Order: sequence, then structure tokens, then C-alpha cells
Amino acid sequence: MMIYPSINKLMEKVDSKYTLVIATAKRAREIYQTGITFTECNSDKPVTVAINEIYENKVSFKNPDQNKISVDDRIMNMILEEDRNLVAQDTDDESQAEEQPLDEE
Repeated sequence: MMIYPSINKLMEKVDSKYTLVIATAKRAREIYQTGITFTECNSDKPVTVAINEIYENKVSFKNPDQNKISVDDRIMNMILEEDRNLVAQDTDDESQAEEQPLDEE
């Protein structure tokens, strides 16, 4: 028994199997909740309908921006560096305060 559409044909629509699985699952969940489909299919199973919609380009999906992760990492590193500098500065200030003698009256 041949499965239609084939995995090779589906992989032409996405960049990875992971993307295909996530897109199919999200679309199948929408179909299950709303009952709205954008294609005619021999099956009424949400996953099968979702696969066919993806294959027929009836739905679109966005991949998360890979650069966003590195931007977030750079921002986090900047914040951590600022915190380190503040801690170092506070430690230096405390050391200098301990070295200065207190004036007694």
C-alpha cells in the first residue's frame, strides 16, 4: 500500500522532518478543534487532512527565526557582563571603605 503524499514529496515543502511534524500537529489540532479544512480528502482524520493541506500548499507556516536565539543570547550575555561589572565595582567600593579609618570624636 502506497502512502500519499510520500515523505519525499512532503520534504520538498519543508526544511526538516521536525518542521513537518510540528506543522502537521498544529494544523491537525486546529482541524480537530474547528472542523474547518481547506482540501478535499478521502479521510476525515485531522492528521491526514493536515498532511494533504501542507502538500497542496493550502496552509502556510513560519519557521522560528534562528537568528532570534543568538540575539537573545547576546542580550543575556550583555546583561550578565553588566551584573559582573556591578558586583566587581561594589566589591571594590566595600574594600576601599574598610581600608579608610573612621574618624572618632
